[in-house]
Order: sequence, then structure tokens, then C-alpha cells
Amino acid sequence: MKNLILLLLMTSFAVQSQYYSITYIKVSPEKISEFERLENNYWSKIANQNIKNGKQLGWALMRKFGTAGNNDVNYAFINAHKTIADLLNPGWLNSAKKLGINPNNIGTDYEVYEIHHYKIQDQILGNNDAKVWIWNYAKPKNLSGFLSENKIIWSPLHEKNIKSKSNPMKNWGIGTKIYPAGINESTVMTWDGFSSIEDALKILDLSEWTPPKGSKMNEYDPDGFRLRVIWEQVKYVNGSE
Repeated sequence: MKNLILLLLMTSFAVQSQYYSITYIKVSPEKISEFERLENNYWSKIANQNIKNGKQLGWALMRKFGTAGNNDVNYAFINAHKTIADLLNPGWLNSAKKLGINPNNIGTDYEVYEIHHYKIQDQILGNNDAKVWIWNYAKPKNLSGFLSENKIIWSPLHEKNIKSKSNPMKNWGIGTKIYPAGINESTVMTWDGFSSIEDALKILDLSEWTPPKGSKMNEYDPDGFRLRVIWEQVKYVNGSE
């Protein structure tokens, strides 16, 4: 498996993934080149070793397309894990030591905006060649109904379309947010994978669509997605390197 969604995420992780975190960050324009160099050449290798050590399932660095959202976030890290315990204690220092890398010498300069933790509820891995994702954030009126419909109606529909290549979608998934939680927070996100930003924009450009038979999404989530943001994959590792 070469490509991510949380992650997934988010980028597509192996089906045994149970949890993932998204760390939203801001990297200053003048520091982007050095940031990506260090993440690609060093931190991705530490993450890859961490996966080999059994502490996580996947890691990805994502770059936001455009200026969506009311913040200056322009990158995000995705980390997928089997358990919450591993999500909280992934063992990065041990992996760095095993590779003979001193983390103090490869520090990257960025500002953390937020860290969100999710549990994966369902996903379709497809052929794992997606490079771009739409992250769809929602706070449905009826969360259990929203999840049930996504699993029973939308998941099989997306799987059919992905296999038949009737639209440009490459993979899909849905996760429920564990933390942070609150009145102004989304409670669930879905992700749609594509080969290019152009394909993602074409999907967002659909002005008319007919919901599948049996859908009650207008009842479960009458306001629709709160935000939809396109993310490009910069680097993904799953322990195979």
C-alpha cells in the first residue's frame, strides 16, 4: 500500500486501523521548503520505523489546498493507530533512537492549531492510488442515523462506483470525532479520495444530485456538511519502506 485518509484518513490506511489523529498546523511561507525537507527526509523515516515497531499503522503529511476555514492552517499530520493507548503514546523517541537520529537536530518549525482524535467507523480502500482528499465535516442532528445510513446505503454505493470507475472517486471513509467535543464542534467527518485536485473540484462542482433510494440524510443532517476542504498528500508511509 503506497498511498493514504486518516488516513484514510483521510489517505487510506489498512482496514485494521481503528483510530486516527489529525494535527492541524501552520507553517510560515518562508519556512515551508525546510519544513517539507525535514519531514520527508527524516520524520517520515522515524514514522516508518514506528510502524515497524508496531506502535502505529500509518503516517501522512498533508498540504491544504487554498485557504478554506477561518484559520491559517496550511498543513496537517495524520497518524493512524490500533488503540487509543498507542495514539497517545506512539513511541517516537524510541524509533528515532533505533535509527540513530537525534530529534533535536531535525526540529521543524510550525505552530500547532488543533489536534483532533477520531474513531474509524467504515472505509473503502479502493486501489490506493488517491493523492488528494476532500475532508467533509458534519454535525448531524441524528448522529446514529447518519452513521447507519453511511454504512448501509452510502458505503455500498461508493464501493460500486469506485469499482466501476463511474466517477473519479478512489476511496472513501467515515470517522466519528472523539475529541475535542462541544456545541461548536463537528462530530463526524467523511473523506473522499481522488487522483487530482481537478477531480475533487469537479465533484464539489456538482450542483444537482439525486439521493439514493431510502436516504433520510435530509432528516439526519438537514444543514449538510459544515465545511469541505481539499487536502493534497505530501508524504505517506505505512512501514513498507
